[in-house]
Amino acid sequence: MKKILALGWAAALLLGSLTPAGAGPTAGGFASDNIEYVRHLPFDLGTATGARLIGKFLYVTSWRNFSIYDVSDPLNPALLSTTPFGFAFENEDVATDGNILLFSESLPRNILHIWNVEDKTNPVKITELAGAGDHTMSCILKCRYAYGSDGTIVDLRDPTEPKFIAKRSDPNSWHKQTGLLGDAHDVEEFKNGFVITSPISDALQLLDVRDPAHPKVLARGPHPAPGNWLFHSGKWPRLGKDDFIVMEGEGTNGPILTYDARNWQKDKTFELIDQYTVPSGMYVDGRARSNGESSHWFDTHPKWNNGGLIAAGWYSHGMRLLQVKDTGKIKEVGYFLPYAGSTFAAYWVTPEVIYNVDLNRGVEILRYTGKF
Repeated sequence: MKKILALGWAAALLLGSLTPAGAGPTAGGFASDNIEYVRHLPFDLGTATGARLIGKFLYVTSWRNFSIYDVSDPLNPALLSTTPFGFAFENEDVATDGNILLFSESLPRNILHIWNVEDKTNPVKITELAGAGDHTMSCILKCRYAYGSDGTIVDLRDPTEPKFIAKRSDPNSWHKQTGLLGDAHDVEEFKNGFVITSPISDALQLLDVRDPAHPKVLARGPHPAPGNWLFHSGKWPRLGKDDFIVMEGEGTNGPILTYDARNWQKDKTFELIDQYTVPSGMYVDGRARSNGESSHWFDTHPKWNNGGLIAAGWYSHGMRLLQVKDTGKIKEVGYFLPYAGSTFAAYWVTPEVIYNVDLNRGVEILRYTGKF
């Protein structure tokens, strides 16, 4: 019996040595010592996919509805409306300018739904465009146009009568015009008329889309592992003035990556600097046991300036908090690992408050208590 007890104490001491100082369980999950769990919003459990913050309003979508919150008090958001529409997959990258909201239904139908959300308490369906249900659909040029991940270009200048500029199979799709090899997953406008694309297996692209019908390729950045994972999303912080582009990969061990954006105008290339993946582990040390998990939607800190903090969804690894140094090198500095979760996305609502959008659990509100 004494030998068994001794072994038990030894195991406890070893387990304690693997746990980061100050880290441990909370009401919502395991958290590092610089992440405080605040509360849970039970938004559409089982299908919560993504969100978009415009001013003081947060637009959250799922496979069955979307909701609008007033986040003026970010720790106590006020639900303004929930709009059900039946099953529609997937709209994980929410596209809105605060006046209209696009819901891109890839399955079971192939339809772009257009909603008027000017009255946050009473969204109204405007119309829909059959054949424009790309996997993701992104607003560009103040939502007067939209680019779809499958190559579709839509004219939304009159949102009551949306028109195709190009369908996905057309020779004038943005895929064909830019020479993209294969498909893409997302388009992100980082300033008016300029986007970063996230191809499946080809190089990332910087596009000038001020003339949306005729996009121009300005620069590219190599895909370091085509066929292993896809570029899922990307950002160029500070309206493209930052030293770094941050990309995210989805698939087996899909990483967060940094690219050098300081010399692109000279060489038309973004050079890869660093990439980071989350290793498997134990819940008590802040890691899931599953291998090969992927990063997902991420957000750079509001005070980002040639480096800073990233909050990233990482499926069963929860929310990972990463720091990018002024060299572009990446290291992990915190986490929130929800119980029985699958985190799709994380968003900075303020410099201290993170909203964690989890497929299984809904929305978790977290507070970052560390240094910027």
